[in-house]
Amino acid sequence: MTNSQVKQAIDETIGRQPLMEEAFVQKVMQKKQRKKPLPFLQPAIVVLLMLAVGVVLYFTPNQTLQAVEIESSYLEENHQQLVADFYEAIIQEDKKALAKLSSVDSEQAYARYSIIEFNKPVEVIKTIDTEKSITLFLKLQANDIEYLDKLVINKESEMIKLDITQSMVLYTENIELPKEFLLEYKEAPYAPVLENLELDINGAEIQPVNDHILYQIPTDEGNWRVFETPEGKRLDLNVASDQPTVVITGTSDQFFILDTEANDTTYIYRNKAGDYQIVTGQIRYQGVTTYATDFHEEPILIFGGEEPKVITIEEGQLMYANIFEQANLVHPSEFYHTEDIGPYLLVEYSDDLKQLSTYYSFTEKRIYTDQRKIGLLEARPEHFNDMSIAHRYNDQLIYIFNDNTIHYRGKSLSGELIEETYTNIQIETKDNQYFITGDNGFSWTLTRTAPRILKDEKGIEYTVPVNLDDYTE
Repeated sequence: MTNSQVKQAIDETIGRQPLMEEAFVQKVMQKKQRKKPLPFLQPAIVVLLMLAVGVVLYFTPNQTLQAVEIESSYLEENHQQLVADFYEAIIQEDKKALAKLSSVDSEQAYARYSIIEFNKPVEVIKTIDTEKSITLFLKLQANDIEYLDKLVINKESEMIKLDITQSMVLYTENIELPKEFLLEYKEAPYAPVLENLELDINGAEIQPVNDHILYQIPTDEGNWRVFETPEGKRLDLNVASDQPTVVITGTSDQFFILDTEANDTTYIYRNKAGDYQIVTGQIRYQGVTTYATDFHEEPILIFGGEEPKVITIEEGQLMYANIFEQANLVHPSEFYHTEDIGPYLLVEYSDDLKQLSTYYSFTEKRIYTDQRKIGLLEARPEHFNDMSIAHRYNDQLIYIFNDNTIHYRGKSLSGELIEETYTNIQIETKDNQYFITGDNGFSWTLTRTAPRILKDEKGIEYTVPVNLDDYTE
């Protein structure tokens, strides 16, 4: 068939009106076919492209983040992983992963940690393990500056709580306890009066306290404590606890309600206006002792614990001072703890790697001063003439010095009585230290840290029954 015949056939098929000119058909029929590429050329191009991509990737900085490593010998492995996943979700800005670990606002969390460098292990500095939660303080780094982050793990839900409004504080390893604590006394709060309240005392424990009544009413949070006065006023002590209580009456105007297990104490005082004021705190023993000072006519009561307080009376009003309030402590107050040792205050600092402690005494009504600043506590050999030294936390462990001999009495872990005698005891002293030696290689070094407190080389503390500065032969 010629080209003209092809054109004629097409024209007849689609109609009489021609759609294509003869010249167009000739051009189409005579168009050259494109040559196919050589069969080996296409794979070569692919290989060249792969090499080019490899070179680009090789010289491009690696943006993949390493998994966050948590360093702690005080934390279970599953909780270390939980914290690592928490930080990793924040670094990757993975909202879904973060929501499974914490209820924290994701955008605020991203901003909080935006400057932190997670390429080094995150060190756990301090852990506070309670029945329901674990509080963690972790050291983070940014631009050669170290910060403390605080996270709380809920043991039941395995979720992390972060107070996003609480800023990270600077961390330093150079810890030194304050040389003194300045006290600012303020009026204690009043026990709220429960007006027109019908108490449901079914099942409540009712305890007479002189001419007052203590109600302990069961609630979901523990026993709600209500104190009733002789006039019929019912006072809310704002305490709910599952622990049993002991009530101690100081005078007709003051009462101490103690949790017998936790030793948390509520101090109730009826002031000269007839109103009841309350202060809560912690007393180490199930007993209350007050101390008079040369600076104040009224006795002084010391509440220890993590929120230590000094309590006293001024002009018929109950006053108290928070010991740590103006102390400018290095690191959060959770790192510090206090105990009242007679008229002295023992302040202890503790993280998971370091422990420090020192004793303080009143030098003025509003000043607690470090014993080291008051002056050196001199050690003299005659201090141990007919002297007994008792383990501070175990009064069944005791050393008795007599006639160049030490008699030791204590108990083993199984409860077996142990008695030993060390002979030919020699005592040398220098500054505030006693260097004690005896037969059979006996050696013991004690350091005075307070008028009645001694510490050995292992950090174990002992008490003596008298102030050694007042002790004479």
